[in-house]
Amino acid sequence: MVTESIERGANREDLESAFVLLRRQVIDAGLLDRTYGHYAWSGLLWFAFLIMSTIAGVRVPELGLVAAAMIAIATVQIGLLGHDAGHRAVFGSSALNVILGTLCWSLVLGIGFAYWNQRHLQHHANVNDVRSDPDLQWIGALAARRNSAHGRRGWLRRLSQSIEGPAYSLGLAFRFRVDGWQYALQRLRGSRRGLELVLLGISLTLWLLPCLLVGPRWLLTYVAAQVLGGVYLGAAIAPNHKGMATWTAGASPGFVERQVLSARNVRPSLLVDLVLGGLNYQIEHHLFPNMSRARLGQARILVRQFCAEQGLPYQERSLLASYRIVLSELQRFSREDASQTSC
Repeated sequence: MVTESIERGANREDLESAFVLLRRQVIDAGLLDRTYGHYAWSGLLWFAFLIMSTIAGVRVPELGLVAAAMIAIATVQIGLLGHDAGHRAVFGSSALNVILGTLCWSLVLGIGFAYWNQRHLQHHANVNDVRSDPDLQWIGALAARRNSAHGRRGWLRRLSQSIEGPAYSLGLAFRFRVDGWQYALQRLRGSRRGLELVLLGISLTLWLLPCLLVGPRWLLTYVAAQVLGGVYLGAAIAPNHKGMATWTAGASPGFVERQVLSARNVRPSLLVDLVLGGLNYQIEHHLFPNMSRARLGQARILVRQFCAEQGLPYQERSLLASYRIVLSELQRFSREDASQTSC
């Protein structure tokens, strides 16, 4: 991945002033108002879908893999609901947002909300900073495995390098779980740590409880659901920033530059909006992280106009085109790796 340092110099102050006016437009248009009805039906839909999928996985052995896929979809969607709560986009009350986020992540997913939320907010504050953005850790993971490919040659080496990036998402759900437990034990204190550990313990117990009814078959279904959930989550977030501008330590783009130049939208449609849970409006989400996903499509019109007026590139691609860019970026990373190791 190419690291770019983008400076606008004297124009930066004007850009930030223009963004203040844009924010006032957004507020006046009611785009930061809460959408309780949207989140109510969305939450009921996906929690009901999760319960139905779990019952199917327990009671109908022939639906094992299908049930796992359904559970994966439901859990990622519930995670996206918790994501919005983490940004204070669901309720006006911070406490209610934390309760909802904790319910979605710590209790349902079994991934500590305290861990995930601080990790995600760090991403927003340091988006595409190669040293500080936790969502770029996959680069370090790939780089750490370079040595393991040194002994391979030809097609075997190219194959290994091309699949390492996508394969990283296979264990994403399990890694998040481990990291959540570690964060609760090492970083949280007092009642916060106690509550988080209790909820994580309850979640793990509930997810493994069907083993008492149907034996190891459920364990296979559960593991498959977590793997597929990791793939789904990786597919949902990969188009957002991969292949966009990155920064190194010491580079200091302004807020608007950092959020716009590092993000790519996926062209919206009813299906894309549903599958990606609003993450396809990545530019708008990063500029207004506490905006309800139900308002992002309306904000897109104002933000596109703002970017055109300020001379900022507004990147938007179809879903397939976005994935092609991501795969091209992985291949380029592999080619750079190959050229470095051949020197």
